[in-house]
Amino acid sequence: MLISPLAAKLCTARGINPATLRGTGPRGRIMAADVTLTAPQRRGGTVLADFSTPPTREQKDGYYVYDDEVNMSALADISMPIAVQCEKLLNNRYSLFDYIVRAVVKACTTCPSWQEPSGKIDVLLFEHKGEKVTAIEDVGHKSIYKLAKETANHTPAPENFAPHIIVCDAHTTRSMVAARLTSGNRPGFAMLARGTTEKDGIRAGGDTAYKNTLAYTFYVATTIPAEEANRIAAALRALLYNPIRLLLLS
Repeated sequence: MLISPLAAKLCTARGINPATLRGTGPRGRIMAADVTLTAPQRRGGTVLADFSTPPTREQKDGYYVYDDEVNMSALADISMPIAVQCEKLLNNRYSLFDYIVRAVVKACTTCPSWQEPSGKIDVLLFEHKGEKVTAIEDVGHKSIYKLAKETANHTPAPENFAPHIIVCDAHTTRSMVAARLTSGNRPGFAMLARGTTEKDGIRAGGDTAYKNTLAYTFYVATTIPAEEANRIAAALRALLYNPIRLLLLS
């Protein structure tokens, strides 16, 4: 039986018999994602479950609304290997927003009917109570390493930037967002992370001073069919629980 060192460590920590797992790596090698992923598996790869999550509130301003809360402990579990793999970017600290952006983009592309023919996805990111605004162009084709570098370098939004997705911290106001949008263009998706502490990141090794619970509200434009919106919301929750998948481009 082939198993990666990290996968073996996770199996031991979680009391999982690796013999019960189906590996998705080369020659059937069991990878860390095979241990952490809760979605069903099939031969040739691991896939997200095809399920849906209904909105938690009435429609608002032309969006379906999904309130949720997830435990990000899995990210803390793998934070040290990630820091080593990505050259300990940002002094070993990865913002949750790097993973949130990747999770939202991946979730939204599980139902790609809304996408433009080019497949390009642009994101507008609000951090530090809305004072730091970063434009991330063509985010779907960027690694988590490059994404983290761009959010750290803070690239301002170019003129007439019309994002498909907006990700905001807890203190970003509606007026702050509206001031940055091109007239007549509304994003298809918005993610509001409702953190209660400034320590909304996770340090390598699982620093206990950092909270691992992420409360958020996810908005999906009602121009997207309700069935697809519900599946996207469910996929987002699944991805936030499985951060290893967020390291992969495909």
